[in-house]
Amino acid sequence: MRRVKKVKINHEYEFELDLAPLLAVMVKLVPVLLVSSAFVQMTVIETQLPQVVQQAIEKQDKDEKAAHITIEVKEKEGVKIIVKKDGKESVEVVPKKADGNFDFARLHERLRDVKTQNPEVFKVDISPDAGVSYKDIVHVMDEARRSRDNKIRFPVFDKVKNQEVQTDYMFPEVNFANTMEG
Repeated sequence: MRRVKKVKINHEYEFELDLAPLLAVMVKLVPVLLVSSAFVQMTVIETQLPQVVQQAIEKQDKDEKAAHITIEVKEKEGVKIIVKKDGKESVEVVPKKADGNFDFARLHERLRDVKTQNPEVFKVDISPDAGVSYKDIVHVMDEARRSRDNKIRFPVFDKVKNQEVQTDYMFPEVNFANTMEG
């Protein structure tokens, strides 16, 4: 019979952890991240709204029965305006023009009509498709922000003066409704 050799394990053995490769990666990665962060910019445009309009927006936030307006910007169909009010939903589509561009003039007219029907609403949600260009999204937001025609104004109740005043703002506060979709 063969004898089985007993393997002796040395538990007091010490080894060195080599951190040089990790440090080399970090030394190369940090400058790359710093340089690339100079090209990525997040911009927030802060604008001062008239106090009356700001108060109306705050009132709308508190009122759960207020109309809720969503603007869906679709790559193929055009722009869909959805108004939910008193449990009813109305949908209107502003189709793209024959050349494939969005019809911003028609969109502005429709948003102006929606504002006339819902003068207490100053806030909309926008939900663009992933394929819609940034330029078109900003253009839709600009069309919704205020009336182009200085003669067309919308009523707002001023609590300070205790009277109704007129403003050219339609929907100055725009929230992105689909930011979590990826």
